[in-house]
Formats: sequence, C-alpha cells, structure tokens
Amino acid sequence: QFKIIPPNNPVVGVIGKGVILPCQLEAKTISERLSVQWIFAGKSLNIDVTSYDGKNILNPVREDKTYQGRTDFFQTEISNGNVSLHLKNVMISDKGKYICSVSLENWYDEVMVELDVAVFLDGHVGQGIGLNCKSQGWFPQPEVIWLDSKGQTRKEKVVTQSLQTSSGLFDVVSSMTLEPGSDMEVSCRIISDLLNTACESRVLISGEILDIHQRHEWQELRWIVL
Repeated sequence: QFKIIPPNNPVVGVIGKGVILPCQLEAKTISERLSVQWIFAGKSLNIDVTSYDGKNILNPVREDKTYQGRTDFFQTEISNGNVSLHLKNVMISDKGKYICSVSLENWYDEVMVELDVAVFLDGHVGQGIGLNCKSQGWFPQPEVIWLDSKGQTRKEKVVTQSLQTSSGLFDVVSSMTLEPGSDMEVSCRIISDLLNTACESRVLISGEILDIHQRHEWQELRWIVL
C-alpha cells in the first residue's frame, strides 16, 4: 500500500544556502499520524537529525542539538506524502548520506539520500602582461581554463595552484603570460563540475603591448550556467 520514491541522483547543496533532501511517500491515502525520522549516516556515528511524530499533536517535531534551528518539515504537505527535509545554512560537515525512514502502524520503509556540498566565491585580478586569475572559497576543488576571443582554449603556458585552507575550502591562483601578437581578449573561466556552473571574468587589452598597464579594461564579472 505504501512506498517511498527514492531520489534518482545525489542532491547538491551550496554552502550557506538551504537545500531540500527529497523523501516522497506514495500511497492512495496518507495518515498524518505517521512517524518520520531523518538520520545522518556518519562514518563512525549516526545522528538523529530530526523526527516527526504525527501522534504528538502539540509538539510533533524533535531536532538534534547539532542541527538546531537548521531543519524544517513541510508539515502542511505531509498528508500528501511529502516528508522531505529542508536543511538550512548548509555546511561542509553536512556532506554525506542521510536516511529517511517512515513508519505507520505495522508498516516501515526507508531510503538513502546522498548530499554533496559545494561553494564558490568570486574575485579576479588582471596584472599587465602577466595575467593572474584568483578566486577564494571553493569546494570542491575547481578547474581553471583560459580562453581566447573565440572561446577556444589558449595555447600559452598556464600555471595553476590550489591551496586547501583550514576551513576545507580551496583558494586557486592561475597565471599566464600574454605574448606580443597574441589575441588580446583573454577570459579566465573557473568551473565547478559538481555545481555544473562556471564563473568567468574577461579582459580586453588594447593599444601597444608596452602600454598594457594603462590600457587594460575588465568587463563585468558574470556567472554562466553550463
């Protein structure tokens, strides 16, 4: 009579934002007296993130102190089978597997929901003939690509370094040297495969190569959804 519809793919949450961990119960009629429990399946310890007890009319929701103030059920939609979890202010430590378990009288079922986390922050600097592309606060480690005016990968030698900070995020610095006679339009694109998103900054350099310090012009930073 009852069935939980499992998610097809891992869920991706952006650090500092909210994310929904899906858990949908399928049945002809659903009693609000059901019980729902969300559990974080840690490597060494399971945490009872939050639970909903439909039999407790006055105070149906309980929340672990580790997640205090960061979880919500969609209580008005539980009768429609929506027992998904709204997790707020996503942190790196939230990454992992979560169990959504549902019980009603003599029936019980559970599904596993995997949460990946990612973040990106912008900040790019162009410096004369030697161009630097810098960005801080990424997770996981992003990829950096330099492009020409036609959107093709540039042939110049590129040096990219990534440093993982104490907070677990990655700072990246990528550098290249623009030679005389080269395509004067340069784009630095930083890609997060997990978010399926890229951040791009473009510089158009005009005039004599020796005057490059005074004549470079940065265009507005823009986000690109791949």
